[in-house]
Amino acid sequence: MTHHLPPMPGPIPSPQPAPSMPEDIGTARQLWWGVTGVGVVQLIASFLAISGQRNEITKQYFDQMHEADPTFTMAQAEQMTLAIMIFGGVVAGLVLVGLTLLFAHLMARGKFWARAVLTMMGIWLVLIALLNVFAHLFGAGSVDTGGAMLVAGGAAIVQGVLAGGAVYLMHRKDSTAYFLAHRRR
Repeated sequence: MTHHLPPMPGPIPSPQPAPSMPEDIGTARQLWWGVTGVGVVQLIASFLAISGQRNEITKQYFDQMHEADPTFTMAQAEQMTLAIMIFGGVVAGLVLVGLTLLFAHLMARGKFWARAVLTMMGIWLVLIALLNVFAHLFGAGSVDTGGAMLVAGGAAIVQGVLAGGAVYLMHRKDSTAYFLAHRRR
């Protein structure tokens, strides 16, 4: 048994063309690319700074683990410290860089949820930047920091500035209209 639908009255509406991407969204995407580039610099600087303190970190880790398990060796502590530094720092950092680039691409295509995720990331980066500014202004002389930590802190500040600009551009009037038009599609 075949069912036929009755004919629709009037002409079939043609799909509306997608609205063109506003210049602010293109600029915001470029700022997010800058955030990721500076993030890689920060990741390298942080890794170098922590590598310089690796012996102290390993010793503290060994002391804690050896107290709980007397068979725990210094070699195990060194392996665990290196694994945590590589997988907990470098790999996790590169995953965040990749996700940020993906979200920036999706945001530029008009994905409302990608704008929301980037907005939250941007707010977080601005807060981290402010903490770094206050740390450098009020605590720079109290802690012996190496050059790598200064580069990492400076990179965090630059990331916050770039992310703040990107968030601002993503929420301007034309940008919001662009996202709303894509939301209805």
